[in-house]
Formats: sequence, structure tokens, C-alpha cells
Amino acid sequence: MDERGQRIGINEALFRQVNERLEDLNEVFSTFTGTMSVVCECGELECVEHLTIAAQEYEWVRNDPTQFVIVPGHEEPDVEDVVERNRGYDVVRKRVGGAAEAARQLDPRGRQGER
Repeated sequence: MDERGQRIGINEALFRQVNERLEDLNEVFSTFTGTMSVVCECGELECVEHLTIAAQEYEWVRNDPTQFVIVPGHEEPDVEDVVERNRGYDVVRKRVGGAAEAARQLDPRGRQGER
């Protein structure tokens, strides 16, 4: 497993865990607005940018443990691909390798498979 890819995957998984905890709060607010506020799930540990995403879209992203929601421009082209561009956020998917494996192993929802 390549060290840089693994580190990026671990960093992104950390932000995903933060967003999973925020999801409980967001469920209350999304009932009224249909949207939720999450932290950018990019690989930069110093990034704390927030973005707004439809609750249903976030669940679609989370169905694949190798997908993450990021602020546009925060992708790591050597380990992931942008699979969807939206207003205010992008969705990235880890390529096979260290980052994808780390994302699967650290998925707070406990799924090991991909779509």
C-alpha cells in the first residue's frame, strides 16, 4: 500500500467520521430544509471548510465507502477521480490502492464493499 495514498485515505476517513457525527444534528435541520452542512472530506488535515449538500445526495455518496464530498479544487488527482461536480461541492472516488483500501477499512458504517 503506498504511504501517501494511505495517508490521504486516512485523513479523508477522519473527516467522514466528523460528518457522521454531524449527521445526527443535520437530520433535524434537513427535515425542514432538505440540506445538511458537512465538513470538506478532502485529504488535507488542515482543511475545515464547510459545504452544504442535499441530505439524499450525501446518502448517495456514502453508499460507496470510497466516495467523498469535497470543496471544488480539493481533489488529489494522483489517488482519486472527480465523479460528479455540483454547485458548491464535488464528489471524488478513490482509485484502487492505498487510499481506497484505507477508506474501506475506516468506513464508520462498516461496509467493506464497493458499488
